[in-house]
Amino acid sequence: MPAAPGPIEPTQELTIDAGDIALYAESFAPTGKRGPQGVVVVTHGYAEHCGRYRELAHVIADAGWAALSWDVRGHGQSPGPRGFVDHFSTYLRDFAAVRKAAAKLAPSLPMVLLGHSHGSLITLRALCDGPLDGVTAGIVSSPFLALRLPVPGYKKLLARVASRVSPGLQQPSGLRIEDLTNDPGKRAERAADTRCFDIATARWFTEASKAQAEVYERAARIRIPLTWLVGHDDPITDPAQSRRVADRTPASTYNDLAGMKHEVFNEIDRARVFEDVTRALAAAITPKG
Repeated sequence: MPAAPGPIEPTQELTIDAGDIALYAESFAPTGKRGPQGVVVVTHGYAEHCGRYRELAHVIADAGWAALSWDVRGHGQSPGPRGFVDHFSTYLRDFAAVRKAAAKLAPSLPMVLLGHSHGSLITLRALCDGPLDGVTAGIVSSPFLALRLPVPGYKKLLARVASRVSPGLQQPSGLRIEDLTNDPGKRAERAADTRCFDIATARWFTEASKAQAEVYERAARIRIPLTWLVGHDDPITDPAQSRRVADRTPASTYNDLAGMKHEVFNEIDRARVFEDVTRALAAAITPKG
């Protein structure tokens, strides 16, 4: 198996007009002299940022695709209170603006949506609303569809009450860096990354919980091919719920990644996960029948 390629610098840093704010984004051109075969929209997880996905962008570019990764509002270099959203629909509006910007990188060519954890929740929730212009496939890693991480009952109750009376209330997220990956080097990178944070806000928690329920209830509406990359040993998000939701979608390929924790793109043997991504991209441009 080949080694993981390492990160690349973005071809361009840009901002995307989301109406009330400008979202930070990074674009990556495909390697080689040919034009892109399509574009991949990369949406990061909660409490992190798109800069952590430059190695994944390298994989996408090597496969002949353009990539657009972005900082979700309240994350990274995008404006907004850290980890806060008023309604989950705000994320969906932002996501629509990002897809519009991505389409300009590869006009009239296939678009693939790739999300990790909370980014997978945004991706799946958007797909539940029906076909999206130009989107031909999706890739979701360690989707945040339910927590495996134990959350004390009092914290859930506090979040529900505070969501109404003090929506910006912050609590420690309870995430441990050692639960993210088995790779010591990647753990050290995460610990030193000042653009990541370790809090969760009350309104975000209740809005994300509603979105999780909606994805489960409406998963059958997602008709495009979906590739699931799920760490079998993920202690943060619940692999069993990912399997249940995948089983409700008509065109899913489920990859149960033995020995891997939450951040499958940062695992020691991530090269095999990148191969799964490359195969999914190849399938997205292969004529059916």
